[in-house]
Amino acid sequence: MEFLYPNMLYGLFALIIPIVIHLFNFRRHKLVYFSNTSILKTIEQENSKTKKLKYIITLIARMLFIAALVIAFAFPYKKDNNTINNNVDNLIAVYIDNSMSMQSLSSEKTLFEDARTSAMKLVENLNQAQKYVLLSNDRDPKNEYPMNKDEMLIRLNEMKTESVSTTFEDIYNSLSFIRKKNDFNSATFFVYSDFQNNTMTSGDLKVDTTIQIVVFPLESDFQNNIYIDSVWLQSPVLQKNMTNELNARIVNETQNEIKGLPVNFSIDENVVAYTTCDIKADSYADVNMQFAIENEGDSKAKVSIKDSPITFDDEYNLVLKVRPEINVIEISSADKVQQSKFNSLSLLFDGDPLINYQSMNQYNIDQNVVNNAQMIVLDANVNETLQQSLIEFAERGGSLLIIESQGHKVAESQTNSYIYNHLGIKPVDFDENETKVEYIAKRNTFFDDIFVKLPDNADLPKIRKHIRFELGKNVQNIISLQNGDPFLMMSNVGKGKVFVMSTSLDEEYSDLANHALFVPLMYKMALIGGNVSELSYTLGIDKTLNINDVSLNVDDRISLKSDNAMYDIFPMIENRSGINYIYFFEDLPSSGFYDIYKNEDYVKTVAWNDNRDESKMSFYAKEEVVKIFDDNGLNVAVAVDNDDINSSDMIEVMVKDSSLWKIFVVIALMALLIEILILRFWK
Repeated sequence: MEFLYPNMLYGLFALIIPIVIHLFNFRRHKLVYFSNTSILKTIEQENSKTKKLKYIITLIARMLFIAALVIAFAFPYKKDNNTINNNVDNLIAVYIDNSMSMQSLSSEKTLFEDARTSAMKLVENLNQAQKYVLLSNDRDPKNEYPMNKDEMLIRLNEMKTESVSTTFEDIYNSLSFIRKKNDFNSATFFVYSDFQNNTMTSGDLKVDTTIQIVVFPLESDFQNNIYIDSVWLQSPVLQKNMTNELNARIVNETQNEIKGLPVNFSIDENVVAYTTCDIKADSYADVNMQFAIENEGDSKAKVSIKDSPITFDDEYNLVLKVRPEINVIEISSADKVQQSKFNSLSLLFDGDPLINYQSMNQYNIDQNVVNNAQMIVLDANVNETLQQSLIEFAERGGSLLIIESQGHKVAESQTNSYIYNHLGIKPVDFDENETKVEYIAKRNTFFDDIFVKLPDNADLPKIRKHIRFELGKNVQNIISLQNGDPFLMMSNVGKGKVFVMSTSLDEEYSDLANHALFVPLMYKMALIGGNVSELSYTLGIDKTLNINDVSLNVDDRISLKSDNAMYDIFPMIENRSGINYIYFFEDLPSSGFYDIYKNEDYVKTVAWNDNRDESKMSFYAKEEVVKIFDDNGLNVAVAVDNDDINSSDMIEVMVKDSSLWKIFVVIALMALLIEILILRFWK
């Protein structure tokens, strides 16, 4: 037995009062004289013994009355790990896993519906005076503030599944904080979840011994799922009316092989490609579909399959952006800028409607133009500040080509050292011996759509002068010379790529500019270059958007529109290195397409998808969950079997009143009644 208000037990000192009264009974006695007292003396002795017994019983009754009354005010209750603390000072917390995996079916209902029904029955049987909080994956603040029973039932009824996933440790730590913040002595934590493996991390649990956990593991009757895991493009840059290839990974989480699964690809609600795929049991398959886009700008695309009962992951949303042109900037010395009309790049790109070429003096850089470029060619030695900007350009998706014509300055270490140090390469020597290109890494993805077939005895460019480089482990040598020296190097930097060519395009250095290899190399670098829009974002994970299509100010009002509904948001806007970033503080309500507006002006369209971690049908059994909790020092009171989750008898047993104060009130009243009867009838 334990006490909710143990300080009230100090009232037991009041037991001294009846003891004092009985020890110092100053009641006066009347003397009566009789002629013959021999018989009366015997009677007096007998009455004395009777009165003494009467006083003792009265004393016991009075002391019992006081003691029982004091104990009742201390609110005693029975400590039982198999029952729920139904006292008013105990916070009732209900966590319902409302992630997308809870859409799986149990009999005719989803796991989420089963959890909500059970929770409502539970609350209905609990104390009206208690306070409640409702925890969920979307972490709605209004549900985490202590509410009464009626409010709790309303919130439970309004609850629905959300495209947000969270870990148990986040939910548990949040409850511990809520209990302490609102001064509750203890809490009972009802957990309704399918206990998906990826959500059961416990590394940062802050164990709270005052929290009693009641586990409701929900198990689906159908733990099979087929879903679209990811989608990507063969070429990240799309051109109008040009054929591109889309790839999609389809995962089969069933124990049966799937044959002839239809896969559709639609753009702006029009089906543009269709295929089927076979997937082995508990495996995946990659499918590819070819398509072309007729319109410039953003197009809403979707890859879809059909699978039940879990359907949230049967579609994958993506936005395809066709640019009207590709901006190519060449940074070179002043004299080369003056002759730019006649240089190799200008002659290559001039008149091409797809390419917007511009030459810039290394000492007169327009940063806005650079930020909007897809490819930058550096044919000069520039200061470190500009070198840093160029690396940042590559990191956000740009294609940077360094044409090294400063061979004579290698020994003086006057080349673009910051970039080279960042890449992990080092110019070591200047070779003036004529050689040829000998090896092309055709299997490198960079050359995927350049060569149909390259003959073994192909006539490759001559190189008259070049710089010799030492390469770091993160740099790929994709074209080599006859002596083994690298000619064209490639390094992945952030979302973009940096290319280093060991010689100049001037005829004095090489004949590459006049060779057939030159055109596909330059166009491929331009096409894979900068500011490639994200195909999609993931709900609950991605809270930052890269918006480089328009300038933003901190006081701009950003709105999102989806299905004719406007969502006014107040994100934090930041500009870093010419790129606008929008930070979301709240999760969007659902997956789909959202049009972004700045002060009512359309900016761009973005696509959001549900977290594919929720698609993985891997769960912990009840015994495994209890063991995980026990191993982490958590107080598990009850682990309810799946069949008993909605059992009324189970709920009644769990919420039975464990308080004992009523018993002690009855004892006090009985003691008082005994005292009254003794004093009234015992003469």
